[in-house]
Amino acid sequence: MLRELSRLLEELHEGLLAVEARGGVQLSGVEMTLPLELRPVLRDGGCVLLADVPRRLGSDEWTASPSRLCLAWQQADASGDGARVDGGGRP
Repeated sequence: MLRELSRLLEELHEGLLAVEARGGVQLSGVEMTLPLELRPVLRDGGCVLLADVPRRLGSDEWTASPSRLCLAWQQADASGDGARVDGGGRP
């Protein structure tokens, strides 16, 4: 189900917090590269980006290759800066 990209990112972050809670560990940094299906939708006078992981594993000549999202979460430093989305490449 496609949903707003911001909601998808929140769900991924909540999953990482759950891993920490269940596993009794503290993650200092996590990097992910995910295939995503993206669809821009006009809504309320603006454009919203809907996204989800692909439901089908294969691609064919009728289906475009999925986009890839590279992101990283890092533990905040003393200045409070740490959580960020990386536009690609390594931090």
